[in-house]
Amino acid sequence: MPITILGLFVVAVAVQFFVSLCFYPTLAWTRARRRPLALLAIALIALTPLSIPATARFPRFLSAVIAIALMVKLYDLHRTCGPSLRPTLGAYVAYLPNWLSVVWRKLAATPCPTRRESTRRLGIALLQAAAAGALFVWMLRLDWEFRPFLVEHSIKVFSLFLVLIPVAHAYTALWRLCGGRGLDPMDRPLLAVTPADFWRRYNRPAQQFFHDHVYRRIRRSPLRAVVITFVVSALIHEYVFDISVSRLQGYQTIFFLLQGAAVAATIRFRPTGHWVWPAIAATFFFNLTSSIFFFASVQGVVPFYANGLPAWLSW
Repeated sequence: MPITILGLFVVAVAVQFFVSLCFYPTLAWTRARRRPLALLAIALIALTPLSIPATARFPRFLSAVIAIALMVKLYDLHRTCGPSLRPTLGAYVAYLPNWLSVVWRKLAATPCPTRRESTRRLGIALLQAAAAGALFVWMLRLDWEFRPFLVEHSIKVFSLFLVLIPVAHAYTALWRLCGGRGLDPMDRPLLAVTPADFWRRYNRPAQQFFHDHVYRRIRRSPLRAVVITFVVSALIHEYVFDISVSRLQGYQTIFFLLQGAAVAATIRFRPTGHWVWPAIAATFFFNLTSSIFFFASVQGVVPFYANGLPAWLSW
């Protein structure tokens, strides 16, 4: 990353946190009085990635990811806080960079293992991440020129997941050793028996936010609530990737609508006994194939596929 791009990235992130800090005094106000400033703060944060040149796609992507994390935190605090309920300034400052929680009122109830247990988990996770990382790097260096796209996609995505899971565990253990609290982001997502079960296990902080602020507000119609939840998730992911590549792609919309339909279809399905492993295999296959659309967006930010996207997927 050239120094000028790095400088613009740092400035963009600094502005995002500065706006978030300026929002703190309004938490003592009523929600109605605070609403215009909440909308203004969220809009300003959303626009900051545009200060990074369009050619610097990866820095824009990182800035957009941080922007989304801060925007959902501010939205959660706006919906929760008032004159009688708000964090102290110190707790607020510590909460903003805490990527393991985006629902403030539930932060105190998150698990808090002992230092010994966190140290043990950190050691195991680092060993797993090192082994999985070595495998993933080796996969990236293979000659994929004459291999089918679906083979490359399947192997690379599975290898990447083997890295992401222990890295998430390691980060969580390290955060707790530093005195922080938060949810474990992953709960063995590769063992999910249905798409609905997968999204209960994967990215649990985000799942908690969507459950509290989207799903529960429409809980009288569970299937409608699921669909709307995934539509909102699609919009969030479209923002992150579209602002990174400076154009509307639509890949994230397709991916999350497919996932939303699958979750709605399996939300009450709980396979047991001899159906468990076939259900795990079917869920894994569905996630692997549908994730083609998710990683089509990734390809726009970084060269994930050696030969680019196939013609049937490029638009």
